[in-house]
Amino acid sequence: MYTNILLPTDGLGKCKFGTCHGVLLAKNLGAKVTAVCVTEKLSGQEILKIYNPHVLIGTSAGTVAQASMKNAEDLHKEFAGKALEVAEKMCAENGVKCEKVHLAGESPTDGILKVAKEKSCDLIFISTHGNPGLMGTLFGTVVSKILSRSNTPVLVHHCGGPG
Repeated sequence: MYTNILLPTDGLGKCKFGTCHGVLLAKNLGAKVTAVCVTEKLSGQEILKIYNPHVLIGTSAGTVAQASMKNAEDLHKEFAGKALEVAEKMCAENGVKCEKVHLAGESPTDGILKVAKEKSCDLIFISTHGNPGLMGTLFGTVVSKILSRSNTPVLVHHCGGPG
């Protein structure tokens, strides 16, 4: 039925519970997991903090700015690596083949849909936290956008497990 399940993850908190369910589904179906962590482009505010015009005066300003930007990109890469390690470990413990993908500089929705297409995934297993407030609203919007734009079947899992 499904042979390649896309499993978006941030590897944190309740998302680990959703990742576990996605891995168990893959195990029961004999499918592989394509674990993806999408890190967005730096926001305008983040860029302004990095390129703080009050600090960046003089000939070394460009060097400082470049080093700061590289540091921010490295932090995104490190975050994604840790998130994907969680999925990889769960897959290994359950005998499920896992391909890890870090996609940088994309919106979560665009990145997830892009990887689903590029990796020929036949199911997107996505968790929603169902949290009230800003985080719930933001993540719920990602799920809604994926549901409305995806050509790939989507299974939404309410991630209500341990935080």
